[in-house]
Amino acid sequence: THTGSNTTLQLARSLAMLAACRQFQSRVAANALSVCRTLPRLGAAAWNGVSVPGGGMPLAACETCPASGARNFGTKRVRQRRRSRGRIIQLKETHYEPKPEGYQSLPLSLLASGPIRRVLSTRSVEAQRLAGTIDWERYKCDVKGVRWHATGGWRVQFDKRDYEHNFFVKCSCYFRVAVYGFDRAKELAIAYRRRLEAEWDEQQRIWAALDAKREAERLKRREKRQQSATAAHLEDEPLSIWGEAASDFTQAAPLQVERWPEGMPSRAEAPSK
Repeated sequence: THTGSNTTLQLARSLAMLAACRQFQSRVAANALSVCRTLPRLGAAAWNGVSVPGGGMPLAACETCPASGARNFGTKRVRQRRRSRGRIIQLKETHYEPKPEGYQSLPLSLLASGPIRRVLSTRSVEAQRLAGTIDWERYKCDVKGVRWHATGGWRVQFDKRDYEHNFFVKCSCYFRVAVYGFDRAKELAIAYRRRLEAEWDEQQRIWAALDAKREAERLKRREKRQQSATAAHLEDEPLSIWGEAASDFTQAAPLQVERWPEGMPSRAEAPSK
């Protein structure tokens, strides 16, 4: 009884799956037929006498047609190119005018402030009058890394890198006019920038002394290793087969050969007795 109930349950599941497959096939055929009807009406004679209700091509002839919403051809996205693409857009070109000696330009950050930018860009009489009342020399600074910022203060920038010692310093701070005043903020910014430079130079001198000390110690260790290697080589030198006496004889001073006095006949020339 238990086996028969399992068989019945499996048969019911198979019939349900078969019905779902047939329903899916019918939907695919309907979609393909709707796509084929949108193609040009070729007529019944072009398909060997096989006609489709409503015109178009038969279903059997469009088995290779793609599904609804797909396309069987490649597309390439067109990218619009502008005239400025690949070029450097320069500012407005003007005639060159030599700068006088000691000339210092205004910081470009002044244009980041909306009111000042509108005063300079407007060509009205009132704008020119207001621009003439501003003391532009106060916004100039000849110290490197110190400039006026549009937030209403003096900005200090300091960026130094030492890759050998893996030491990096990057500083960016503001001295606001609302807190210190215009002139006092400028003085503090310049003093802080010079302090950073002095501390960096001091650190460089400390590193130079440490590097020199480390190099001297390295050379001492190297010389000591060379002396140890030389001593070990002399100790490992093999002895002569004639013993220590032969080695002592070879290391002794060379023999002194007496020269024959000048003017005296040699033994070969001397008369025999």
